[in-house]
Amino acid sequence: MKDLPTGIGTFSNLIENNYLYVDKTEYIHRMAKPSKKFFLSRPRRFGKSLLVSTLEELYKGNKKLFEGLYIYDKWNWSKKFPVIHIDFGKLSYKTSDELKRSLNLFLNRTAKLNNIELDETDLITDKFAELIEEISLKNNSKVVVLIDEYDKAILDNINDLTLVEDIRYELNKFYGALKTDKFLEFVFITGISKFTKTSIFSGLNNVTDLTLHPDFVNICGYTQKDLETHFKEYLTDFSEDNDISCDDLLVLIKDWYDGYSWDGYNTVYNPYSILSLFGTGRFSNYWFETGTPTFLMNFIKNDDVDVNTLLDSNPVFSGDFPNFDLENLDFMTVLLQTGYLTIKNQDYVVGELPNYTLGIPNREVHDSLYTRILSYYTKASTNVIPSLVKKISEGIVNADENVLQESFELLIANIPYSLYKNVKEDVREANFHMMILSWLRLLGFDIQGEILTFKGRVDAILKKDNRVVVCEIKYSSDKSLDKMIDDALGQIKDTEYYKPFVDRNVLLLAVAIRDRDVKCKIEHL
Repeated sequence: MKDLPTGIGTFSNLIENNYLYVDKTEYIHRMAKPSKKFFLSRPRRFGKSLLVSTLEELYKGNKKLFEGLYIYDKWNWSKKFPVIHIDFGKLSYKTSDELKRSLNLFLNRTAKLNNIELDETDLITDKFAELIEEISLKNNSKVVVLIDEYDKAILDNINDLTLVEDIRYELNKFYGALKTDKFLEFVFITGISKFTKTSIFSGLNNVTDLTLHPDFVNICGYTQKDLETHFKEYLTDFSEDNDISCDDLLVLIKDWYDGYSWDGYNTVYNPYSILSLFGTGRFSNYWFETGTPTFLMNFIKNDDVDVNTLLDSNPVFSGDFPNFDLENLDFMTVLLQTGYLTIKNQDYVVGELPNYTLGIPNREVHDSLYTRILSYYTKASTNVIPSLVKKISEGIVNADENVLQESFELLIANIPYSLYKNVKEDVREANFHMMILSWLRLLGFDIQGEILTFKGRVDAILKKDNRVVVCEIKYSSDKSLDKMIDDALGQIKDTEYYKPFVDRNVLLLAVAIRDRDVKCKIEHL
């Protein structure tokens, strides 16, 4: 049984030390064509760096590393190419000047390693272009350029738009060196986000975007077949150690970690989660805990963000994969590109733009995301949230107002003072809605927020099995809690929010909040 390559992103290290490797060279063979330039967007921890490293060893002609892999007898090993591999995760970029210095240092070091002397200039576009040309001439061969995490300098500073604009300007100039094909054999660029072409790559033409390309949807991640074949021995050991059948274990693993898709048909597992599962022998939220982007949590608290994107069970986009627009960032796009939403279904009619229905990929992302949101708002530990969720679940199932009241009081009590006094009242109300609906979302309910009916608007409809909860949340800084509870229940009944669900077990839930005070009422229809 081969060792698991957890945390190993270097292809040579992985192969030479006989770690388990899921062969992705068939996809590389499809795209590795002369003078081609490709871009691929995938969430973090999806194997992008390993893919780049594999390409590097392939173009350098390290044939021995590829024995037994798909591409071994299909590649022209007589040709070897010089490779420039730029990993932005290893550069410095706290300021735009620091980024320029770091890029200059990289270019100078690369020139030195190739015994090339560059002209004295700090213009990174000219220096990068010169480096490519000189390496090509020295080796009498075109050059392969591989860029990993091209967007890291932007994403890590995205809350400072002035700095981001400066960084974008420098990157735009830098990537402009790749616009000439004369000295380039192949270009491959990866990142988490996909920005508009004019934002980053305005000078870089003829780049093929593989993000939603039907031939490359499984280029990163593990398929179901990969899981059942490459990890067969690990599955057997896990099932025996935990006294569970392999079939039942596969169902659990699928529920927890499968579900990422870039076409709505093929789904893959996040490699990091699968490797961590078998490495520890425990189910847990591995991928999420590797570091939720700070900018994502800042988006959630943003006054202008439509939080219903997180509550809507069927957000949709049409056409191409949505681009990051730095001047007008869209919350759905952020969630999709960072892996918190994925494509659940594709509806395509010849002659029309495809429509993509989105959803949260799996249990790991679902539970972790809403737990983190609650922890963010309440400052309660993520370890405490699950027990509180269980308690509120029991309160709803049993229609127990006392249990619910105690749970909501615990929720409200942990909210920091700044939520009340440092934000506008209408924003406070939106924040309370987000917290309570996130809590209910953790219970496993399918939630639709801000539902418009023919008689009015309801805050949320919660569905789970045969149970439907019609929820109305009221907030006011001056009305009494009793008055808001009466208004909420009256609104539900008068507008007949429950009418489409009378054949099911319907509960009416009213929640009233007045800053530090909360009251709830739940009753059967």
